[in-house]
Amino acid sequence: MNKTSRILACTLALSALGGINQPALAEGNISIAQQFGIGYLILDVVRDQRLIEKEGQKEGLDIKVEWRTISGVTGMNEALLSGALDVASAGVPPVLTLWDRTKGKQNVKAIASLGSMPNYLLSNNPAVKSIKDLSAKDRIAVPAAGVGFQSRTLQIETAKLYGDGDFKRFDKISVSLPHPDASAALIAGGSEITTHFSSPPFQYQALEHKNVHKVLSSYDVLGGQATFNVLYT
Repeated sequence: MNKTSRILACTLALSALGGINQPALAEGNISIAQQFGIGYLILDVVRDQRLIEKEGQKEGLDIKVEWRTISGVTGMNEALLSGALDVASAGVPPVLTLWDRTKGKQNVKAIASLGSMPNYLLSNNPAVKSIKDLSAKDRIAVPAAGVGFQSRTLQIETAKLYGDGDFKRFDKISVSLPHPDASAALIAGGSEITTHFSSPPFQYQALEHKNVHKVLSSYDVLGGQATFNVLYT
């Protein structure tokens, strides 16, 4: 078993039972949600290899795992805060926001990093060479408009160019759309979606098409490699 996968499986196994000692053959249930993209590949491995169940069995625990796929942090957080979900996954910025807002209440916290990888802002509009070229006619597809990792990264770059007071300049032309749908729309063309702040593998698939080009990378904005997404509960 890959060391990283094993550590993650152990962490999630403990989460299933609150991290406390349990009697032999104790039962536990845990619901985990992931989003689309390679950034969540490690969760696919944990799920496919039943690593949480295996780690639980080593400790005499019978753990039942429910896996869900939710696009965008808004739906993810709603499920988590309502109690319909035990462990969520999303980009760092929205998790930090939720951590801050729930201190002393639900006390949401991150429990593991999932990975570091660049996210590309792509466009099928030849006129868009930088975000300065975006106009009211463009629409930027992101998983969670205004709050997700991609939107926050765009806001940081916007603040650099237009000042902190105008960091939300492009929120009004941003639309929430799952990566698979946004990528398909960008490649096909002819829709309102002219720009997509994408994620692996969708960004690489889109760039195979001549009508799509890269505008910037999240690494450009953040100054290098940075944790992209985390697990939180």
